[in-house]
Amino acid sequence: MTLLTIILFIFIIGLLVFVHEAGHFVAAKIGKIKVEEFAFGFPPRLWSRKRGETRYAINAIPIGGYVKMLGETEESESPRSFSKKKPLTRGLVSVAGVIMNVVLAWLILTVGFAVGMSPLVSPAGSIPGKIISTSVIIANVESGSVAAKIGLQQGDEFLRGHGIGEGDTVFSNTTDLTNFTKSHSGKKVELIYKRNGRESVVTADLPANSDAPLGVAVIENSQVKTIWFMAPIVAFREVIRIIQVNFVFLGNFFRQFFSTGVVSKEVGGPVAIYVFTGMAIKAGAMVVAQFIAILSISLALINILPFPALDGGRLFFIILEKIFRRKIIRENVENIIHTIGFVLILLFAALVTYKDVVNFIIKK
Repeated sequence: MTLLTIILFIFIIGLLVFVHEAGHFVAAKIGKIKVEEFAFGFPPRLWSRKRGETRYAINAIPIGGYVKMLGETEESESPRSFSKKKPLTRGLVSVAGVIMNVVLAWLILTVGFAVGMSPLVSPAGSIPGKIISTSVIIANVESGSVAAKIGLQQGDEFLRGHGIGEGDTVFSNTTDLTNFTKSHSGKKVELIYKRNGRESVVTADLPANSDAPLGVAVIENSQVKTIWFMAPIVAFREVIRIIQVNFVFLGNFFRQFFSTGVVSKEVGGPVAIYVFTGMAIKAGAMVVAQFIAILSISLALINILPFPALDGGRLFFIILEKIFRRKIIRENVENIIHTIGFVLILLFAALVTYKDVVNFIIKK
């Protein structure tokens, strides 16, 4: 499983980076900007080949990539220089990678809804389609509860259960589980659940006269299949909702970070992505696809932030130039600002990676 996780981790990072940089590359070509190099990964270089005016390269460190355009980081008088193009052209090139990451997520969710999958943020009942299956998932286990004592965990899927000497009751929805536990109050029962693709059986003594005999909070995870021509529309709506949720999260993150200096536990770097990749593999191909879609949208939103060195930071300077009808910051000064921003991003990435190592490896 570890080897598969490593391979899939590299594939996911590579796909997200390639799609993002391909957006910049294609937009630059359309805008008649000279692209000097299109590279996947960061040096040292493993392979490169020059075709036409562009050198294509594969580098050793797969977490990243870049498109090097003439006049992007140095002064050039060429009419094909990035710096000599109109603000609109430069703006479109700057955001093209972000757009492509959102498009990738939309395509993945379109296919998902066409074949049947669980909505990421929308209630299943709000999706115009057919619910093809529903599973009952543990969302939370109360400390000291019956469920905690018998080893049930968040994420476990209830399948069925029975009292001693009785036939199985299938848990098709949360109501089935609630009715079962209440009707067996004060009795010994056996519960069949699934964890990481494997079924297990546990025996529980349910307390009498309890509104929550097991002591768990559960949710229904429903797979919805839409008509093929509706899938793109449903996927687009889901992407918009995911973006809205991410913006709320980013707002809360920045408020916490700048007020307390603490990095939220929900923020993860490469180590966290690797760990969650392993979890997604155990959950199945559709969950892996959803994971890629979420990461792609997250990458897009982070890159569009108006911070130096990010796509949004470059767009911010372009917007200022458009508003004031001239460059208010010289190119060499802007490049220095972006360099400082890049260093700060690396430091923040190191901090997040350290946090992930502590949380996922040292404390494991």
